[in-house]
Amino acid sequence: MFDGLVGRTPIYTRTLDVYGYELSFCSGEALRLGTKDSEAQWTEAVRQAGQDLDLRDLIGDSRAMIRVTSGALGVCETLAWPKSQVVLAISEEALNDGAAEETASRLAREGFTIALHNPSCDLVELRREADYVSICSLDAQKLNGFKTDGMGGHYDQNMHLLVRDVETPDEYDRFSKLGFDYYEGMFFERPRHLHSCEIPGNRLAVLELLARLQNPKVDVVEAEAIITRDMTLSYKLLRLINSAFFGVSKRVDSIRRAVIFFGLQRIKNWASVILVNSVDYRPRELLTTAMVRARTCELLAEQLQRPNTELYYMAGLFSLVDAVMDVPREQILQRLNLADAISEALLHGSGPVGEVLRAVIAFERAEPGEIQGCQFAQGVPARAYVESIRWATGVQRALASS
Repeated sequence: MFDGLVGRTPIYTRTLDVYGYELSFCSGEALRLGTKDSEAQWTEAVRQAGQDLDLRDLIGDSRAMIRVTSGALGVCETLAWPKSQVVLAISEEALNDGAAEETASRLAREGFTIALHNPSCDLVELRREADYVSICSLDAQKLNGFKTDGMGGHYDQNMHLLVRDVETPDEYDRFSKLGFDYYEGMFFERPRHLHSCEIPGNRLAVLELLARLQNPKVDVVEAEAIITRDMTLSYKLLRLINSAFFGVSKRVDSIRRAVIFFGLQRIKNWASVILVNSVDYRPRELLTTAMVRARTCELLAEQLQRPNTELYYMAGLFSLVDAVMDVPREQILQRLNLADAISEALLHGSGPVGEVLRAVIAFERAEPGEIQGCQFAQGVPARAYVESIRWATGVQRALASS
């Protein structure tokens, strides 16, 4: 049984829709020891993940990109995952290794998409040497002065350009103007206006409503009044609760009944999700990432037998609120009535809640260092993370239909 971890990082199209996810792997041993995998350990982790995990649970109907060394290419043939959904990113050394080059070519014929990372040649030469390569992957930090014309432009419709490790919105703007097809990096987690002093009126209204809902002193009557005064919020909340995702046996026809049925904190949580979703932001994947974090934090807090697991959920949900609102996090937290434990976790990554939130963010990148200190039982991180992805995907579908 797979006891390691599979992390995922979104890869976006030019319109900031999700093309797919780069999957990162670490073995159970690396997770326990907080160390990096050897190539043999990494290869075994990929093999186990491919056997034990359903790819749809990880990426839905999109693509999975896996960066693989020449020596580990063979393991890809053993994956039980649909070949049409898997992109294998190889290094240029594979083109200079006869056996690896033949394996990559064969995998392309079998249905895998092949990407080449940081080629030294231009696209014309690359297409001559390896016509089975359909994506050229480049590191953002190595592209000073880069021009797409230098790589052959976009006259070849079968070759797409992907830029990795895009760190800031400004960098994304630059590469977008250059005509890249796909974008990967932490740019989507950062607000564009890092020093803004003003919050746009529509987002300010959402923040004020969130602040009232998250006030720890709000009781059932006040929460009901806050939600029902906003007709759109109350309508969408009831639609969400009565969706097939929740599977309630009897229709819930009022906010009061919803609170009785699910509990006050759960209703406040769902109302907060709907409010965040109502903001006009890009990429829309931000909310999915936040919900995955929220649910994973909650599940791990339960596994660790921590009290007040709702604090962990809210920390995960609000961990990207600055990127959604496009305003510095400190400025947002000044307006929200969040518990001190949540604010400390969001601002400094400190306290019990911050410890779990840091671990969950490390899950996304399959980095074992932050995870080891939490002393999770074997297999728990992988199960919690995959379950949370599946759960967040279901919620997003329910939100889209509500």
